[in-house]
Amino acid sequence: MVIVIIVRHFNDFHPAESRNGRCMPMANPAEKDTTDKNVTAIRGKVLSSQSELDPKDRPLEEFADWCQQRGHIVVLKSGMILTSDPTSRDVQNCKTMLINRGIRPGRVMAATEELVTLLLANVAPDEDQKEAKETTSISSQQQRLRLLIQEAVNENVSDIHIEVRPDVARIRFRKFGEMYVHAEWFPRLGREIASVAFNKETDHATAHFNPLVPQDASMPLEVNGNDVRLRLASMPAHGGFDVVMRILGVGDQAKIVTLEDLGYTPEQAYIIKRAVQMPHGAVLLSGPTGSGKTTTLASCMGLVKSSRKVYTIEDPVEKVVPTVTQVPVNSDKDDRSFASFGRAALRMDPDYIVLGEMRDEATVNVMVRAAITGHLVFSTVHTNSATGIITRLVDMGVSRSMLCDGSVLVALIFQRLVAKLCEHCAQPITEALQHKPHMERWEAAFGDLSTIRARGQSCKHCHNTGVGGRTVVAEVVWVDEPSREFIGNGDVIGWEKYLKSQGWKTYKERALELVMEGVVDPFDAETLIGEISQHTDESGFDYNAIRQEMEAADKRTKQ
Repeated sequence: MVIVIIVRHFNDFHPAESRNGRCMPMANPAEKDTTDKNVTAIRGKVLSSQSELDPKDRPLEEFADWCQQRGHIVVLKSGMILTSDPTSRDVQNCKTMLINRGIRPGRVMAATEELVTLLLANVAPDEDQKEAKETTSISSQQQRLRLLIQEAVNENVSDIHIEVRPDVARIRFRKFGEMYVHAEWFPRLGREIASVAFNKETDHATAHFNPLVPQDASMPLEVNGNDVRLRLASMPAHGGFDVVMRILGVGDQAKIVTLEDLGYTPEQAYIIKRAVQMPHGAVLLSGPTGSGKTTTLASCMGLVKSSRKVYTIEDPVEKVVPTVTQVPVNSDKDDRSFASFGRAALRMDPDYIVLGEMRDEATVNVMVRAAITGHLVFSTVHTNSATGIITRLVDMGVSRSMLCDGSVLVALIFQRLVAKLCEHCAQPITEALQHKPHMERWEAAFGDLSTIRARGQSCKHCHNTGVGGRTVVAEVVWVDEPSREFIGNGDVIGWEKYLKSQGWKTYKERALELVMEGVVDPFDAETLIGEISQHTDESGFDYNAIRQEMEAADKRTKQ
């Protein structure tokens, strides 16, 4: 009888390696039945990101000290228990403590050690412990910062927003142009992470982090074995400050994307590829901030033969392109400006020059000089259309006679980005209740609505945004001889009529095509091009139809 008991006891203690590398005994059968039933992730998913949790579900403060002493377990206000060691006896002990305090235990979920550590750091300190909490080592805060960036990289986001206010530090991610709350911290942690980012991780910060003045810097990091570059900017706000981290490129994000994959039509891509092969002249790209101009320029450079010498002048370098010499500028210093480095590049025997942005007359003069001296030059400018690039150049001091020179302008490109529908949750427009008030107007504009789709809801694949990506809607103009005549005469309206007679399409027309193809929600298209209706075409505005539309809208409201 004694022998049997010893054997059973021995079998209950065969080694099992925990997540932190220790060999631990298994729980006895009675405890195992209770624990395994509740520890969802022993046989399933392991949580690794704050985005998998409710942003408002913070650690339960009255258990914070107990959890921090153990280091592998955290209790949230909802009662959920997260642990990096699901086989630990602390899991059952924690549930017992909750029950004794009158708190109903929630689900027990396995989580990575990094996530548990970050959550434990997000605990408001007691007054008598505040001083000790503030002595947290810089290295631990650096680890938490890196974990936040790793979460952003894993979720393929473009920007991290840290919004610190008196009562909360809200962490928001931007993905495909849409913002969503990733986590909510106590303000203390937000301030510490922002300070560490500027003071310890940036490569050329000019001063210590000061939340009272705007600052910017760049940050090189290694995440998951990949080099990640971030651009940081801060702005004071009422009651706190904002820090925005733009992820410039990592892994697949840093790869060169084809023009077609960006969203250019085959015809538009053909014109751009033809422009890249020209021996000299200027290819100018326009669009608002954040419209993907840098990505398009990188795609163009990816088309250049390796036997050519290319210099890019950028602020900052965002997309790393092999075989291209990329030069970072500092616009705050005259000797490191776009114009200064552009002039220097002309003396470096280049075939192609890319001026990241034409911000002033000096940079525009460098562009013109490069074009007329036998180089192919690419640059960007901020306008609202492809033909509007000419007006902008004239405003910056370039004469129309110079722009009419056949050796200067090759092609003009304008682009914007529009949200693409998530393929997992997109729904027919007729089933989208949020669009019911607009249905009659769209039906009048499109006729058949059977192919048109709208954003869905409650989808884990897109964080409930209904967005699965973004695509370019563009205008591409080849500057031919008739175009130069219109440019010389300053006749923009006549020029656009000529282009349309040749089959040219505006970015607005392209956006409507994507709506009819079921790729873009009509409401998203309207945020880009304005209200869609049958009386707002390019030929004119039908004022007589306004009264009818107002009456129809009023009727729908009363229904």
